[in-house]
Amino acid sequence: MGEQATIIDFLGASLRGLEASGRPLLSPREQDVADDIAASLDRELETMVSGLEAVASCQQEDDDDAVEEELPPFEAFCVGLKRIGGTLIPHLFDEFKVLCAKHSAPVGPFDWIIRARADAFVAYLLQVAQVHGLAFDDSIERVGKNEQIVLAHLGADLRMLMQRELDKLEG
Repeated sequence: MGEQATIIDFLGASLRGLEASGRPLLSPREQDVADDIAASLDRELETMVSGLEAVASCQQEDDDDAVEEELPPFEAFCVGLKRIGGTLIPHLFDEFKVLCAKHSAPVGPFDWIIRARADAFVAYLLQVAQVHGLAFDDSIERVGKNEQIVLAHLGADLRMLMQRELDKLEG
């Protein structure tokens, strides 16, 4: 298996995509605020990813959800990543709001900062699912049709969560 993209690689790709979208130019003061918010969120994102990578094993929580207990290991792993995303994506947005409030800055002119980081985190979680999810299922050696469908659902769920958080910023 070749070299894996890092969260920094995903962030760079997200930022390049946003540059092409024609976001507005910032004043020098706004740029200083944007730089501080971005640096703080980058540190938070690195902390989140480091924490995830430090986890030696990912086991499902014991709960009363019998359907989940019947899932194949790859799907169960993806369910776990969806839970992780469901907790950490809103956390990242909360951090963004705190940082904007700290600078007495409205979130609107700086929403591209959180959009890029959330998008990078979603891409990172999808990579983790694809690469490491196979390790949890001895019955599969590569991502097949069923796994592709599970990955597509995970990606859609994480992007919907990200969009809900973005919508809350605007609302």
